[in-house]
Amino acid sequence: MNTSSHLRTWVTALLLSWGVVSSAQGPLAKGWGVGMDASRFLGGHAVVQVERAQSSELLWQVAAGPYVGTANGQNPFWKGLKGDVLTGSVMSLGALVFPAQNPKLGATWFLGVDLSRESCRLIRDAEGFGVVVQTREEARLLAGAQWAIGRHVALRAHVGMGVVRDRLSSRMMGEEVSAMPMARPGGVSLVWRW
Repeated sequence: MNTSSHLRTWVTALLLSWGVVSSAQGPLAKGWGVGMDASRFLGGHAVVQVERAQSSELLWQVAAGPYVGTANGQNPFWKGLKGDVLTGSVMSLGALVFPAQNPKLGATWFLGVDLSRESCRLIRDAEGFGVVVQTREEARLLAGAQWAIGRHVALRAHVGMGVVRDRLSSRMMGEEVSAMPMARPGGVSLVWRW
């Protein structure tokens, strides 16, 4: 299955899920969850996230996955990559806090923090001296909403902002990796919880 088929499958699943969203029953139940973030997939990574609800208000997340490429072959605007990706991977760790609240618009609202590290082996352009490694480290603050779909599925959407440290293993004199690096602006994830 190629990247565009994966993308169509994910978009279809998210649209179907969105169509059957019911009111949130509560912020969280203690337990585990496994899911995927569609924004990571659109960024070229097949990332699986695993989460653990510490309490009804606190959830921990770990995510990791390899680079599989984007549907259109173009890198997302927020990455600022300095070449074409040969291989890559991403890892992240985060926490979400669901303050005590009454659901609004059928959702429970959360705040969070996310730390991630993405590493890519890039091939430079014809004048770019071969293969280099670009590493992006992000620290983001998140705000978002969660909708419960039945008893076991949760749909989450968030916006994020933060700081980025961008490094290139080899660069020409005076070359900037990115003048104004931008953190990943948001995400939509579908999670199976038990």
